[in-house]
Amino acid sequence: MSMIGHFLAVPQTELEALRADPEQIDQVLFTDHEDDALDIEKAWHGIHFLLTGQVGPAAGPLGNVVFGLAPIGEEDLGYGPAMGTDAADVAAIAAALDGVTDDELRARFDPAAMDEVYPNIWDEGEEAMDYLATHLQSLRAFYRDAAARGHAVITWLG
Repeated sequence: MSMIGHFLAVPQTELEALRADPEQIDQVLFTDHEDDALDIEKAWHGIHFLLTGQVGPAAGPLGNVVFGLAPIGEEDLGYGPAMGTDAADVAAIAAALDGVTDDELRARFDPAAMDEVYPNIWDEGEEAMDYLATHLQSLRAFYRDAAARGHAVITWLG
């Protein structure tokens, strides 16, 4: 099973309803939300590392881009529970993502430092960095759009 990073923008009220009744998570995540959803394939961990310099959890808005803020219930969706990020935090994440340039991220790309970063394809050099950059552009646009609509975000790995 491969670890794919999934993101879904939802109205804040929907996130609050899920927190109150986490048993509904499958119904929300796995129904037709095509226009509000994004998957970044296996790029999630490399993006997290480039944004934070950390393999694991990191503080601040950039640390919450991939992993979200708080679990929604306890159901394991493949690699842990879904994580919810409130609309106010989504706006901060979008602003933080817009504040990091592609050149800065390319300068942080260091295959030797990324041995523990999934999926460990970093020795492919420029091709691997392009893979991350492409998915990061999609993620920036996703967060920018979610923030503009005042939406919360649900993230999960599965």
